[in-house]
Amino acid sequence: MNSLLLLQAAIIAFLPIIEVRGAIPLVVFTASTPGEFYLGVILSVISNMLIPLVAFRLLEYLDYVVNHERTPHSLKRLYSWLLTLGRKRASKLRTGSYVALALFVGLPFPATGAWTGTLVAFVLGMNKRKATLCIILGVLIASFIVLLASVLGLEVLKMLFLL
Repeated sequence: MNSLLLLQAAIIAFLPIIEVRGAIPLVVFTASTPGEFYLGVILSVISNMLIPLVAFRLLEYLDYVVNHERTPHSLKRLYSWLLTLGRKRASKLRTGSYVALALFVGLPFPATGAWTGTLVAFVLGMNKRKATLCIILGVLIASFIVLLASVLGLEVLKMLFLL
């Protein structure tokens, strides 16, 4: 079993922007055994599911640092303005926002993964537990879509080029 591939898949799945959209195809196209394939996909998904747990902590720490008494007033105003702007623009999404969050994370397009979903949930002041569950659901949806597209794409390539 290629442990380097498994480590690469877990790390890539945790990286912002790339996430499972890069990790699962890596595993699909480079795994040499079925066990490596399944373990690689599972590690990718689990690694991506850990993002909201880490990202919420990082955002809370950022919030704490910016709101600290020693932070320059101009930085506090900028931060407050950005949060207010984000909340104002997203205020129309309040109805069904948890479902929208899961779908947002679940559609495997650029900048719609778990990192961005966590940032959106934080800016909107959503309940962290509910948001985390929705983000995890979105990760599962995205992982299924990417896995299906990768496996079907590989099969199409095999048929086209008689591999």
